[in-house]
Amino acid sequence: MQVYYAQQGKGSIDLDSALNELDRSTKATLDLYYTFLHLLLVFRDIENERIEASKDKYFPTDEDRHPITTFSENPILEKIAEQHNVKAHSKTVGFFWNEQLELLKRIWAKVRQSAYYQKYLSEREAGTNASVKILTDILEKEIAVNIDIEQQLEEKSIYWNDDLEFVISTIIRNIKAVKTTEQPFIPVTDVYQNEEDRDFAIQLLKFCLIYNKDFDEIIERHIINWEIERIALTDRLLLHLAISEFVYMPGIPARVSINEYIEISKYYSTMKSSMFLNGLLEKIYIDLKASGKAVKSGRGLIGDI
Repeated sequence: MQVYYAQQGKGSIDLDSALNELDRSTKATLDLYYTFLHLLLVFRDIENERIEASKDKYFPTDEDRHPITTFSENPILEKIAEQHNVKAHSKTVGFFWNEQLELLKRIWAKVRQSAYYQKYLSEREAGTNASVKILTDILEKEIAVNIDIEQQLEEKSIYWNDDLEFVISTIIRNIKAVKTTEQPFIPVTDVYQNEEDRDFAIQLLKFCLIYNKDFDEIIERHIINWEIERIALTDRLLLHLAISEFVYMPGIPARVSINEYIEISKYYSTMKSSMFLNGLLEKIYIDLKASGKAVKSGRGLIGDI
């Protein structure tokens, strides 16, 4: 979606440029994934430094001398730190976060004062579930909603802001997958699950770039008393993507395509877009099916409209 949007207004189709942009975008998404994993490790480092500094006070309290190290010894963080891919990204990612240390210390101070963190510390010897939950809480309640973090990411990469929600949800899913102390943390190593997944993304982009005018004509036939220019550009491009799946991807059920783009519209477009897309896409698919232009087969027939 991001790459297709970026191609608008260029005047001519440049498939090579678009595909190169797709590669850069997916690489940036993977970089952001490891950037956030490393952020959790930076918080652990900040906490360790705080503990050591407390011990060196002239008049340390009992708490300073006997600190609670539940977060410092979080077993999920240890599993993350052990991963080869995390280590491989640590040099470049670490440099980025080192430039933001003051910001991260402020965020960590806020985390330490929160009710959810105090509850976590009260358990002293946290099990796997508590170790998982504290990390997902930090990601959801602090990082995902932090404007300063978002601004720094935007300055670092033009791709990162749009990927923020997706990447954090992926990390949370990976962390929650660790159910026992013996189970390793398995990070994402590629944005695509397999070559078939990659080919799908490439073909979808190609079809939309080549046939976008045809897709506009299909849309125009299904909007009453409207001009296509009145449709928000994002909605129009989402319609293109869905129509491409209807016509050129027989193995994907129409309902799956419709539901997917409705969900995407909730993030990228306006509040009313999901209802607009739902009604319009159903009409378009039914007409394409009746005319023989959309022919589903195999798994694509599941739950057909």
